Amino acid sequence: MTSVAAGLGLALAGCGRDETGRIDLHNPPSGPIVLGFSQVGAESGWRLANTASIKKAAERNRVDLLFKDADGDQKRQLADIRSFIDARVTAIAFSPVVEKGYDDVLRQARDAKIPVILTDRLIETADPSLYISSIGAEFTSEGNLAAIYLENDYNGVDQTVNVVQILGTSGATPTKLRSEGFAATASRTGKLKIVASETGNWTVDGGEAAMRKLIRRVPRIDAVFAQNDDMGLGAVKALEAVGRKPGTDVRLVTVDATKKGLQSLAAGKLNYVVECSPLIGEQLMGVVVAIFLGARVEKRISSEKNVFDSDSAKDVLGDRPY
Repeated sequence: MTSVAAGLGLALAGCGRDETGRIDLHNPPSGPIVLGFSQVGAESGWRLANTASIKKAAERNRVDLLFKDADGDQKRQLADIRSFIDARVTAIAFSPVVEKGYDDVLRQARDAKIPVILTDRLIETADPSLYISSIGAEFTSEGNLAAIYLENDYNGVDQTVNVVQILGTSGATPTKLRSEGFAATASRTGKLKIVASETGNWTVDGGEAAMRKLIRRVPRIDAVFAQNDDMGLGAVKALEAVGRKPGTDVRLVTVDATKKGLQSLAAGKLNYVVECSPLIGEQLMGVVVAIFLGARVEKRISSEKNVFDSDSAKDVLGDRPY
């Protein structure tokens, strides 16, 4: 029998769904544990590590995994979720491509008495009962931390610091909340001024293209906030191509803490990296198994978080699994 992953603080009770679609604490599901999982895509090193973590944890916890890759296409993701409903899986989990547009399919899941778990990203809905739990990072806090650490580098400098942003996919939760967190912290002292933004769609190539546009548009760029490591690495390429030294002439802060990101940080091309761990597979399987066993689960489960500079990056690079 599969065991529940430790550390979730799960209180034992029955857990099915009653005729209203809400959790029924007296009728737990039975049979094999089958998870239908729809991944947003494979757009970055972070995402590949996230997928690997989920697949490995499913195998270790003896959960039958039906895995689908939406390739960044919400219509495809909605079709994948409907296929899981048709397959009568134990639970459905997905990382949303964008925030809006999931209510109808999640009502179908609720009608089928299949609990839904959000991973990494959130959805915008007036009915939070459509999903039982969400697992992932606190994106607003990541933006806060990026601004705090960048601002600290300019203590004692009188002039305003011109910051450009390289954003993730439009309409995605981390794009929105990291922007809000960074802007909120930057506005407290006014030291950091966000002068322009471009979308990089989470990729190295996208980050490089976005940075090129920003270099052409903005006469003076002091710092860059790239919303993930891959886009930050693309920004490094663009800056080097015009003879500007990343990490020195232009300071860069990114989010994720992938191995490639930390290597660039240790080499001095990035200045800070805020961690957003992709390794949530065990947490996800803990929730899925808890549902199967009839346990009450937390509505929100946070992943690991840290902030690295060049010295601390060197300390963790040796055993970085992604």
